[in-house]
Amino acid sequence: MGLRARLLRFAHARPRAFVITAPGSTRTRLFVEAELRRRGGRPVASPAAAAMLVVCGRPGADLMAAVHTVWEDMPGPRSLVRLDETASADDVAAGLDLAARELADVDAQWADARARRDRGPWSPAGEDDHMFGSAHHHSASSEPDHNDHGDHGGGHEHHMGAPMGLPMAGRAPDRDGLKLDVLHIPLGPALSDWPAGLVLDLTLQGDVIQAAEALTTGGSATGPPFWEEPWLRAAAGEPVTTGEAERRRAACHLDSVGRLLAVAGWDNAADQARVLRDRLISGEPGRDLAPRITGFTRRAGRSRVLRWMLRDVGVIDPELAERHQLTGPPARRLADASARLSGWLDEVGAAMERLDDPAPLRETEGPRGPVGGRPGAAVLALLPGLLDGAELAAARLTVASLDPGLDQIAVLSGTTDGRPGG
Repeated sequence: MGLRARLLRFAHARPRAFVITAPGSTRTRLFVEAELRRRGGRPVASPAAAAMLVVCGRPGADLMAAVHTVWEDMPGPRSLVRLDETASADDVAAGLDLAARELADVDAQWADARARRDRGPWSPAGEDDHMFGSAHHHSASSEPDHNDHGDHGGGHEHHMGAPMGLPMAGRAPDRDGLKLDVLHIPLGPALSDWPAGLVLDLTLQGDVIQAAEALTTGGSATGPPFWEEPWLRAAAGEPVTTGEAERRRAACHLDSVGRLLAVAGWDNAADQARVLRDRLISGEPGRDLAPRITGFTRRAGRSRVLRWMLRDVGVIDPELAERHQLTGPPARRLADASARLSGWLDEVGAAMERLDDPAPLRETEGPRGPVGGRPGAAVLALLPGLLDGAELAAARLTVASLDPGLDQIAVLSGTTDGRPGG
C-alpha cells in the first residue's frame, strides 16, 4: 500500500457520511447511524463535509434527482453506498467497508476526478448523461423504478430554465403593501435531520415565509412502517407484549427528540438521544437503561435555552388541530414546539415504566397516532398554514417538532410522489 493510500485510509477511518433516506426505509437508516457511530463516525450536516453518500431505501424519480444533485456536488475523494429497505446490519457494515476501501483506492479516485473534469460543469441539460459518472458504489438493491414521477421535481429548481438551475427573484407586494423581491425555494428532500421524502416549496420575502406547500417524493416501501411494527403484528394475530410495543414507542420518540435537538444545535444531547434509542431497539434491559433515560429526559426538559428557542414556534391551536383532524402526540400537546418536546419526553418516561409488561398488546395507538391510519398526512396538511408568516429559521424547528411519519403514507398509498395522501 502506497503512502497516498495509507493517508487516505487514515483520513477516512472515521467515516463522514451524508445520509439520504427514502420513505419506508427507517430501519435501514437506523442501522446506518448505529454502524457509523460504532466506527467513530456520524452523519454530517452537509454533503460538502462528506466522503460517503449513503442512500437508504429505493428512491422514486423525484428523490433520485435530489440524490444525483447531491452526488455531483460532493468533493472527492468520495464513495456511494446504496442500501435498500431490507438491508440487514451486516449488509450495512459490508457496504461501509467497501466504501472505505474505495476511498483508499488512489487510482479509482483519480479516475473519478478526471471523469468529472472531462464532463465539465454540471448543467440541467446534461444531467441524465452523467448521473453518478464513473463513481464506484455498493448496492444492496436493484435500480429503483423511475416511472413514479409526481407533480414535484424533487425540490430542485434546475428544471425551470433558470441560469445554472438557480431560481430568480421576482417582485410582489409584502404584508405591508410594499413591493419586495420574492424568492421561491425548496426545503428538502436531501437535508440532514429532515423527514424522509418531505419537500417544502416556500415563497419568501426576505426571511419571512409568504406561502408554503408540503409535498412528498417517491419511494418504494414494501414492509410495514418500522415504528408501528409491533402493533401491526399484534393486529395480525401474532403474540406481542405490551412491553415490546412500549420499547418501540420510547425509541421512536427518542428518534424524534434527537432530530429536534440536532436542528436546534444541541448536538451532544442529540447524540445521546440516538444512543439511547439504539440501545432500546437492541433490546437492552430496561433496568439498565431507565436511569440513563430518566437523566436524559430531565436534562433536556429543564434546559432554559432550549425552551426559549422553541417557545412560540409552530403554535397549533385547537381550531387548526380540529380542522385537519390532527392525532397522535401533536394533538395531545397543542401549543408550540416546546410543548411538543415536553410531550415526547413525558411519553418516553411513561413507556419506560411499562417496558417489562408481559401482558398481550391490546392498544391500537402507536407512537405517531392510530396504527394503520395516516396521522402524518394531517401534519403535512396543516404545515402550510403553520408556516405562513413564520421566519425561515423557524421552519426547520417547526418541522422537527412535528416529525411527520411519512413511512405510513408510503406504505398505505403505495407511492409518495406529490401531495399528502396522494
